[in-house]
Amino acid sequence: MKRLLTLIATVMLLSITACATQETKQGATQMQLTPDYGNKPSYRLHIEGFGDYIQVFFNGSEMFYDFSRSQVITVYPINNYVTTGENELKVRLVAPKKFNYRFNPKGWFKVSLEVRDASGSWQRLGGIVYDAAAKAPLKNSAHEGYYTLEAGKGFKPVALPSEAEVSKVKMEQKEKRNRVKINTKEFTQTLTFPTPFPRWKFLDSEDIVEEDIETLTSDEYEKLRQSPKMQKLYDAYEEANRLIKNKDYAGFEKLYDEYTTEAAIAWRVPKEKMAKENTKRLKGYLESGQYELLPFDRTKKYFFIEENRKIAYIPNSIKLKKKGVDLYQDYDAKFRWDGNRWILTR
Repeated sequence: MKRLLTLIATVMLLSITACATQETKQGATQMQLTPDYGNKPSYRLHIEGFGDYIQVFFNGSEMFYDFSRSQVITVYPINNYVTTGENELKVRLVAPKKFNYRFNPKGWFKVSLEVRDASGSWQRLGGIVYDAAAKAPLKNSAHEGYYTLEAGKGFKPVALPSEAEVSKVKMEQKEKRNRVKINTKEFTQTLTFPTPFPRWKFLDSEDIVEEDIETLTSDEYEKLRQSPKMQKLYDAYEEANRLIKNKDYAGFEKLYDEYTTEAAIAWRVPKEKMAKENTKRLKGYLESGQYELLPFDRTKKYFFIEENRKIAYIPNSIKLKKKGVDLYQDYDAKFRWDGNRWILTR
């Protein structure tokens, strides 16, 4: 009888342990953003290579290419391309016709996904490393498995699902495409992030408000509008209109004081191009003599905050009217709060 009771107790204990283990595995896949990522996680590709034509893709979009065959080294931000779930990193080498479709026997490349941790350091996670001269050309690529991030120390492999999962690198060689002779090698690696990383976390700015303005009463909304932070938004619009009125186009262009590696990439448009094109368009209307700038109405009540809670704007805040007719050109300039001031974003 004693032996039977011992056996029953042992079975019960094993059952409890198994349930606890299963619960841990299930819970691990429902991850929240760990403190080691900080409040604003950021991603980039670190690219180096030599000897072959190279193309780098992330989630199907071409991030970088170089057909010089000379040594290259660059960093490319990819915040706007990272998604929850599976992400695909692909590197393509091309052996062109003018080199008789031959790869460089000494060619190599290193393409790594890097994540900025809470300490501000960039930590390498996934990566495809290739050395044509080595016996095992892909030996130094990131190893398959689960990884967790420790601030200042980098990623370490763990046994259970964690903040990231890296797949084994796959290589495929193609000699024809659409019946045309080519010679390419494609290296693919899958990186899985179960935790949602909305792109608005990548903007290096503070939240504008904690309240949902859609639920505010008229009195609460007006109180928010009269707050020092939101009054500075009206100041920013007045300044933009003043610069345009005085035809200070260079001053207006400087309002686009964004971080190229973060906010501008999130919009997929380089800040320099965005600022120059918008300024050029404004200048074209004003210099034509056919349009006049309407004054900014500071008493205008309504402003809007986009769902990301990073961008605020006042509709029709910059408005041009064609002389003699009811034809208007609107500039819905949008600003983000950087902790001290409003910066023109788009």
